[in-house]
Amino acid sequence: MSNIIGKGKIPALLYAVVGLLYIAVPHVLLPVCEYADASAAHHAVSVHGGQAHDTHAPPDHHGSGNAAPNHQENPTVHSEPGHVVCFWTAKAEAGLGGLAIFGSLLLLFAGSPERRSGITLLLAGSAVLGALIPTVLIGVCQQESMPCRAGTLPALLLLSGVFFLFALLHSFYLIKYRRN
Repeated sequence: MSNIIGKGKIPALLYAVVGLLYIAVPHVLLPVCEYADASAAHHAVSVHGGQAHDTHAPPDHHGSGNAAPNHQENPTVHSEPGHVVCFWTAKAEAGLGGLAIFGSLLLLFAGSPERRSGITLLLAGSAVLGALIPTVLIGVCQQESMPCRAGTLPALLLLSGVFFLFALLHSFYLIKYRRN
């Protein structure tokens, strides 16, 4: 059993780290607008010792400057009252991070190179999904200066690209290893 686990330990650890990054980037490291706004409000409460200022209108995440509470100028920006699309992108990326962590656990216990190659190809496909979520499938806010557009989106695209290349190269290595 230890021989089976030992063969894929380092790549499995790297896939688990990637999974944790998919969870941490949009929530903590480079948070999307909603989490960035929440941390700014929490910071204002802790610094000033009182409550954060309420502006009677939700923050406008698509650049018009003043939005009525239930008015939507761009239907792709707000998916339902109270949440902007980047919030749902963060949730989907966290699910994808969980999938990568689960794949890393499967990789530890998959004995044959064929099985490990299949798992890494699925992980490469999930990396493609990780890039499609913030760009095509769900999206992020439209305004370039928003935290999700300026920080989260580039980080997720870079993470997905590195994840895809690593998983693809790892799979090809396993296929070559299997034939020898």
